[in-house]
Amino acid sequence: MSPATTTIATALASDVSSTASSNVAAVKAAVADAVATPASAIAYQTLEVADLATAFADYVDLAVKTRGGKVLATSDEWFAESHNLLTAAAPISRKGHFTPKGAWFDGWETRRHGPEFDWCVIQLGYPGTVAGFEVDTAFFTGNHSPFVSVEGFVARPSATVATGPEDVKNGTSGVAANGTTSDQGSTVAVVSGAAAAPLAAVVPDTVEGWEQVQWIPILPKVALNPDSRHGFKLEVPTTQFFTHIRFRMFPDGGVARLRVYGKVHQVLPEDKADVFDLAAVGAGARVEAFSDAHFGHPSNLLLPGRGHDMSDGWETKRSRAPGHVDWSLIKLGVAGHPTLIEIDTAHYMGNPPKSVTLLGYSAEDTLQEKPITLLSEAPVKPHRQHFFEIPTEISSGPAIASVKVVMIPDGGIKRVRVFGSQSWPANAIPIHSPIGQRQPLPDENTWNLLTIEAEPITKEAFAPWGQVIEVPTYDPNSIKVNQGTAQKFSHIGHFSNLRSYALNDELIAANGNKSLDKTCPSDHKPATANIAIFQCYKPVETKDIGVRLLERHAYSSQMFVPMGGDGNGGFVVVVAKDRTSDGNPDLSTLKAFTVANSQGINYKPNVWHHPMIVTGRPVTFLTITHESGVGRDDCEEYWFKKEAAAVGNQDGVAAV
Repeated sequence: MSPATTTIATALASDVSSTASSNVAAVKAAVADAVATPASAIAYQTLEVADLATAFADYVDLAVKTRGGKVLATSDEWFAESHNLLTAAAPISRKGHFTPKGAWFDGWETRRHGPEFDWCVIQLGYPGTVAGFEVDTAFFTGNHSPFVSVEGFVARPSATVATGPEDVKNGTSGVAANGTTSDQGSTVAVVSGAAAAPLAAVVPDTVEGWEQVQWIPILPKVALNPDSRHGFKLEVPTTQFFTHIRFRMFPDGGVARLRVYGKVHQVLPEDKADVFDLAAVGAGARVEAFSDAHFGHPSNLLLPGRGHDMSDGWETKRSRAPGHVDWSLIKLGVAGHPTLIEIDTAHYMGNPPKSVTLLGYSAEDTLQEKPITLLSEAPVKPHRQHFFEIPTEISSGPAIASVKVVMIPDGGIKRVRVFGSQSWPANAIPIHSPIGQRQPLPDENTWNLLTIEAEPITKEAFAPWGQVIEVPTYDPNSIKVNQGTAQKFSHIGHFSNLRSYALNDELIAANGNKSLDKTCPSDHKPATANIAIFQCYKPVETKDIGVRLLERHAYSSQMFVPMGGDGNGGFVVVVAKDRTSDGNPDLSTLKAFTVANSQGINYKPNVWHHPMIVTGRPVTFLTITHESGVGRDDCEEYWFKKEAAAVGNQDGVAAV
């Protein structure tokens, strides 16, 4: 198709939203001028599929879900929901699969014989100027929409609205994706370390309301083919930014995906010394080049939040060549002075890089010939945020305009944040700012731990490790005592001291080489019973209890009996058997038991166990252990530091 004769006329100043005192009348006038331009006067080019990547290399998809794009209203979505248009992944086919309403399609599909056209309103993830579109009708072969068009809407300036914590953390806020919403459920882009955005979106909240909006033509009615990708590039990108678009299908049918390519409308902090994320997509940052994007595109590095899974990060294929590295070049939204770097490997549990290097380039270094090292082979761990402070001598140097992220040798990274200021020196980061603060995911400290389901304790199950101290439900050997006022249950536990002369041969044999002679050797201190009280408290609030160590008492049993136990609350015991090779705990035998406050337990000598874990209110225990005062003889601890390091988790090796 040959280009039309003219381009859309727009008149909004580029800084219309940069201050809270924006002129509403001027915006309305600009919108009126744009509406007056007929759609037929918009010049665009139809692109070949092979040219799509090159044509839109300098732009980002403003509407994709991962950047916060979402459908606010739709005229009809009988067969397939309109939000599928904004899915980041390519469409898929499930031929032969049917729902109660008909064949399943990965896209938006309306019912037949409707009105003149069907439509959906899309709130862009970030307000921005528009350069073009990709419309994909993949797998829609007998039901595709033959024609589509696109129109825009600018949310009018209004009172200042507060930004959400995720936006302040990243130094950006954009349309609802970044967590800032007005009473009408919409927001606008701002890049700021402060907690206010100078633009609020006032938008309809009903289908009828959207039908009354004065829409600005962006792309005229264009023809589509079935099961095909289509590219439409405006001859001249709009000079006006848009906050919403209306996508129309004539007269009905289906479309799999819609991409809205453009540039984020930048709004930077008024105070140039404020610190914000220079590399955020909301700041206008974009990826210019990269070595590989086999499993995930590096543009995901610039997104807000910590993501959902490995699909929304940058991941490269496995390398085999010695010395291999992968890299991506990020043009920052504005040149600045980095003070803090965040590298997030969230969800990359078995495939993060070994280390990361970050190189900066000044605006004058257009050929990237004079790199400034911001990070040098900094080790990173799986599924974790990493923060690195930039030395003052580097931060105070030339302003950095672009950065090169180097993964050594390959792998996956979720996010890269380059916190800095436009001028130097930078303002201090506010004490309550989330910048530089960890935002832990629910499984961040337990994902790589063994999971142990605690089971209710029974005498039979606990027998390999000791005895359960409780009133038997039936004991034929119990007797009446104290003039018939009490029932006595005998030998419910075996209190052992393998360092005493008062031993039986069975216990000595059971303890193997760990036992001493019946007579205390001259070089060993005799042990005496230590009757003690333990007051135990519940750990910090968490669903899972981390196991970092186990302990054992080689020569003595250890009894724990709750004092005043009434059956409310309880505690957990964790035990393990010896590893035959070296006597250390065998992780494959870890076992956990829940114990009521009406029960006690008695560990056999030389049994690996975790310190007592209280699960409810504090519990006071009476304990009896034979101790000699010789530390290792009385209590031996084994910390799982080596095992924890092997799986990259500093919090232990198991979660109960």
